[in-house]
Amino acid sequence: MAGGIFKVVVLVVDNLSPYTKDILLCLRKLKANFAYKRFYEHIDHKIISYEKVILSGRSKPSREINATNSKLIIKCDQLGVPVLGICYGAEIMALALGGSIHRMVTPIRAMNHIAISESPEANVIFQKSKMLYVYESHAYCVAQIPQDFVSIATSKYCKNEIFVNLGRRLIGVQFHPEKSKEDGLELFSSFLHI
Repeated sequence: MAGGIFKVVVLVVDNLSPYTKDILLCLRKLKANFAYKRFYEHIDHKIISYEKVILSGRSKPSREINATNSKLIIKCDQLGVPVLGICYGAEIMALALGGSIHRMVTPIRAMNHIAISESPEANVIFQKSKMLYVYESHAYCVAQIPQDFVSIATSKYCKNEIFVNLGRRLIGVQFHPEKSKEDGLELFSSFLHI
């Protein structure tokens, strides 16, 4: 994990998640240059002024949040702006780009081990890790990843814990890296470097 100062400007989109403050703390630890906006601040027309975007989770369903994030993901993809979708952010990324989600039989709110696959994509993001210990808090899982994406991590709860398209620099994570200590910081650091 790198500890240097990042000159990129990262936009953190808060979808009213109780954990957004933890995303900001992680970015401060990594000395990242970031801006913070709530989803309703009409940022889609300004997206070109940011070099990367992080989409937070959310605390409750909202059609307005879904519509705003879907448009933002599609615009970022068209403009080549890298996106990290966290929990809900990953779910809406999957939906906006042609994947699907499903409701879990029992929601999870606990630390969980996820296994990283042996793949070139996984090696770009996690050079050393083959297993992560992460915090999960969700009632849905990404069931089908979008076309041209690769699933690089699984767990007993979700088959698509992390899915990526590194050519388009899009990463979806079902868990909360901001609540996952060193393993989460490694993910944020990798995203800042892509």
